[in-house]
Amino acid sequence: MSVQTVNKNVEKQAGNSPAPKVEFGLIDPRTLLIETNVRAVVNLTARFLKTIREDGVMVPIVVQRTEQGLRVRMGQRRTLAAIEVGLPEIPAMIVQGDENQVRRIAQQMAENDDRQGLRHADRVAAFEQMSLLGVSAVDIANTTGHSTSDVKAALKVAKTKKAKAVQDKYDLDLEKTLVLAEFEGDTEAVKALTEIAIKSPDRFAHAAQKRRDDRAAAARMAEAVKTLADAGIKQVTNWNTEVKDNKAARELDKLQTGQGNALTPEGHAICPQRAAYIGTTYNGDIYTRHVCLDYKAAGHKLNRTNPNDTRTEQEKQAASAERTEVIENNKAWKSAQTVRRQWLAEFAKRKTTPKDAAAFLAHTMMVDASSIETASHSAHGLACEWLGLKTINGRGSRQALADLIGKLSPARALHISLVLALAAIEDRTGVHTWRRAGNESRYLRALEAWGYNLSDVEQIARGPQETPAPPATKQATSTTVPADNPAPAAPASKPEAPAGKAAQPKVDNPAPVSDPTKVAQPTKAATPATGQAKPQTETASNAAKAQPKPVANPTKATTPGAGDPTKKAPAKQQPAKRQEQKTASGAQPSTAGSR
Repeated sequence: MSVQTVNKNVEKQAGNSPAPKVEFGLIDPRTLLIETNVRAVVNLTARFLKTIREDGVMVPIVVQRTEQGLRVRMGQRRTLAAIEVGLPEIPAMIVQGDENQVRRIAQQMAENDDRQGLRHADRVAAFEQMSLLGVSAVDIANTTGHSTSDVKAALKVAKTKKAKAVQDKYDLDLEKTLVLAEFEGDTEAVKALTEIAIKSPDRFAHAAQKRRDDRAAAARMAEAVKTLADAGIKQVTNWNTEVKDNKAARELDKLQTGQGNALTPEGHAICPQRAAYIGTTYNGDIYTRHVCLDYKAAGHKLNRTNPNDTRTEQEKQAASAERTEVIENNKAWKSAQTVRRQWLAEFAKRKTTPKDAAAFLAHTMMVDASSIETASHSAHGLACEWLGLKTINGRGSRQALADLIGKLSPARALHISLVLALAAIEDRTGVHTWRRAGNESRYLRALEAWGYNLSDVEQIARGPQETPAPPATKQATSTTVPADNPAPAAPASKPEAPAGKAAQPKVDNPAPVSDPTKVAQPTKAATPATGQAKPQTETASNAAKAQPKPVANPTKATTPGAGDPTKKAPAKQQPAKRQEQKTASGAQPSTAGSR
């Protein structure tokens, strides 16, 4: 069945020939010939097939009448999808055959390139309108072919003001807009995250998680402050000015009662000079340090001094700054760990395995066998979690893993083996990982190559970016060394840093941060060695040798003369600093699908 029409308003084509007749009809898609098409990959997605199955072909295809039969000029995907779902007929516009291949290519490109898909904001608005008409999220998902989780996320965004406005202005994707909805009540956070989403989208997940962790830390701090207020204890807000530089003030553990008894917070409860400082440890835990603001007026006395601390004031300030830096980088690492493990959980579900997976596994078996053995003690709990298998208190199930592996193809088994190796390495990481540049270089470089965006603090653990070696210069086949200027002999071996000598930060009695409300950016890695005694220069009366600090970056060349037993140790050694390497990538334009 077909209908012929003539559009009298169409201007005559070149050469004053009359406009061609336009014929419409319903045609069995199985009888059509598929013309050569510029689209090499058809990609019949499940959502597209669902709409064709339920709603049919809503836009007629264009076919040409030729001697061989009707040939599809435009609408290849619609035609193949109709055949796939078994539609008996589809609408078509039939025109006379045209063998001009240049025109065919141009028309097919124009049909696909000039289409514009819905903006993310438009899709959210459409879901919202359907919801207002009384359609449930599940029914909206079934009707539109979108996932129920996406529909629920869109409806949540639709109820916000700031996040919805940002999406409407910049057309952010639903995932990022949903994160902005989390911070709807925090204007500054929405503004900062929006800027990152636009300028550095690859850093958005890390920035958002850092905001979540900072918000949780602020909540814990607020709870600790409230506890002090409820107890009627004055809060010390600036440790340096109110306690450290105040000669009248002392911490309770440095005081005793007039009768010589230890002074405890409970025993100090009735003192009018009582106060307390709330700080943060290296690991981000909240602690409270009780003080007396005028111990002499309160009748207390000092119980001890610290004669072993021989550091200068400059060294103490450097140690305090270093400690602050360590605390901030520890917090940054915990935030990054959350994002990284979420990414790894999605990586475990991938259908394809990186091409270099076998090489990575072989190297892992060679250098990280102990980590895999440790992971096996917990039945690979972290890997089971990523693979969606049951875990109990972080412990996996060997039987569940065995059942899964027994059903796998060789290619899939390789991917699961890679997941087990990655989980074993990931399980050994922690806030200690970033404290030495290149500590997890091989592991983090692999994740980066497979699509993971490293945060600033993770780049420290990865180490500096590798740069290609300069081209080798051509050398003569033989070189004669003059007898009066012989080449110096190479040293027999380089001195190695003693094992286990790397200093670790103290967390049992940490020095308070000067301003707990100030959040620093993790810009440098610091060697967390604080409170150490000043190295002593070797003399005739002092036979003890000063131990050098471990080199922060083992890839750097050592200073000439290092390790020479005839040279004296320096009087002071400053902690090595590292600069993080920042990377940023521009947003990638999204492409709309075509039919």
